[in-house]
Amino acid sequence: MTLTRRLIFMVAACITMAVITLSLVFGWLGRSALIEQASSQAQTVARIVAESARLTEISLEEMQQVISNDLSNLAFAVSRVPAPEKQGHGTLLAEIAARGNLPALWIVDEDLQIVASSVGDYKAVVNGESLPAGLSKPALEALAQGGRFTLPLGGSADGAQFVGVRIEGGGAIIAGQSMEILETVRTVNSLPVLLGALLNQNEMQSIIVFDDDQKMLASVGEDVQDSQAKGLAAAALVATAPRLDISADRVFVAAPILDTAGIAIGSTVISQSRNRLNQMLFDYLVYGLGTIGLVLAGGIGAAAVFASRIARPVAEMTRAAREMDGRKFKPESLDSLACTPDELGVLARVFQNMAIEVQAREEHLESQVRARTAELHQKNLLLEETQRRVEAELDAARTLQAAILPQDLPDHPAYVGKATMVPARELGGDFYDFFMINERDLGIVIADVSGKGVPAAFFMAISRTILQACARDSISAGECLGAANDALCAQNPMDLFVTTFYGILNTETGVLTYANGGHNPPMIVRRGDGSVADLPRTGGIALGVFPGAKYKQASVNLSEGDTLFLYTDGISEAMDSAGKEFTEERLRAALQTADRVSVDRVLDDVTSAVETFVGGAEQSDDITCLVVRYNGTQRTDGDNGSDGSESGLAVVRSLENAEEA
Repeated sequence: MTLTRRLIFMVAACITMAVITLSLVFGWLGRSALIEQASSQAQTVARIVAESARLTEISLEEMQQVISNDLSNLAFAVSRVPAPEKQGHGTLLAEIAARGNLPALWIVDEDLQIVASSVGDYKAVVNGESLPAGLSKPALEALAQGGRFTLPLGGSADGAQFVGVRIEGGGAIIAGQSMEILETVRTVNSLPVLLGALLNQNEMQSIIVFDDDQKMLASVGEDVQDSQAKGLAAAALVATAPRLDISADRVFVAAPILDTAGIAIGSTVISQSRNRLNQMLFDYLVYGLGTIGLVLAGGIGAAAVFASRIARPVAEMTRAAREMDGRKFKPESLDSLACTPDELGVLARVFQNMAIEVQAREEHLESQVRARTAELHQKNLLLEETQRRVEAELDAARTLQAAILPQDLPDHPAYVGKATMVPARELGGDFYDFFMINERDLGIVIADVSGKGVPAAFFMAISRTILQACARDSISAGECLGAANDALCAQNPMDLFVTTFYGILNTETGVLTYANGGHNPPMIVRRGDGSVADLPRTGGIALGVFPGAKYKQASVNLSEGDTLFLYTDGISEAMDSAGKEFTEERLRAALQTADRVSVDRVLDDVTSAVETFVGGAEQSDDITCLVVRYNGTQRTDGDNGSDGSESGLAVVRSLENAEEA
């Protein structure tokens, strides 16, 4: 993705996130405002209901007081009529009751006997008429006997209220008034009428009023489940604060009704439709999406303009870097960009200076490389010539080393043998030797010099010469190794050492006397049973370590047909590509048939087993081995046991001839 597209995408993403965030914030604020408005409306309705109930009660009390006062005044006016005219009180009372729409008027004496009444035939005393049963007897007596001037007397079963006024000279006037007018006022100011007037304000669907015992006092509007409304009303009553519940299609708000002392005496539950809330959220969504589209269009356009201005210098720098990599850059191609005062201009100027310096260094380095290349070419020619000379000299040394080692054992009927050495490098440090010490004894040597290469080869030649010289002095095997060790310690400037096995084979008796200087013990393969065993160790250390070392010697009897196998650690420690060693166990397995095959076949079997095990791994050490088979002595016919000797020798020679065939 190009830098321009990245900038446009980044600006568009930032604008979208900002607008979406603002839309969500405004939507949440609008929702909170509507919920707050619903709570406020519920509280307002609760206050209106409480105030309306209080005012209705006050109005009824005031109207009742006015009616009572009017009745008192009327009774007082009647009581002031002169006494001579009292006989016409019945007609007067009937006229007053008719004009005042009063149910009845009575005049009673001090004994509470009716003197005149507005009902009946207007006679002074109306037979059969009596005062209503619900009037207060004590109040009537107090009025008639002059104890009080005016008193309310209570009501009757037909809903009328009565008032009495004392008459001067004794007695009282009783006036009644129907309370139907109060019921009209109570009906007009009732809760259902008030709630109905408040309904449908701000999408209110229903209003329910409960008292403090959760008894529903009034309900208007759509049906609402009582349990849902009661639960919300109870919560508002307990908390004395509004409570809110939003369902799938409605918003319920409950507010407590407080008296003048601030005590909750009931609660109001208002149900509103969610249409207004849903419409507001929908409007916010539509307006938000429209705003996003408009702002995105403008932002992407502006981002494209600014991105092109920002990306153009970057593209120029990228082109310059590619040309610099291809060695085609021209510093003047960035002059227009380097003239700008911003950070990109500074970067262009730095890049120009760096490019000029790098180009100069490259030219200088190329000239030096050409000079060094020519010089190296001359040195390589000299090295190749030197290498050819060294290889020729190493080939000559390898040829001389191979020539030093004897190829065949001295010809003798008592034994046959074969030896081989494969050096790990051009020159090896292993060596073997066999020589006749005298007409009877055969000296056998195998040795391994520490290290490899030319130093080991030189030390090998010195060691072989010294050993052979010491052996020819006709001394024992142990004394020979001791004398050779002292001589090597005196001529060992590189502190090398050599492990050595030296044995003296008596060709007449088959006794092998030997000494070991830290070398691998040779293995003997018996002709009788084909067993393979190591020669007993003598415990000597390698030659050349320190002078004065003593070497013990041991002897073993070789029977006719027994085979002696001498080797260096290049065989037992030969490693394959995984780093595993050939080991002496595998060597013994390769010698299992050595008693039945010729010495050449024994040598081939061992070297083939090592090569098969090693595979393609590099040779890690010199491989040297020597095979000697004792054939016994050639006796005359007069000697005892000549038949057995001749028959044993014939068997061995027949095996060798069979292998050669």
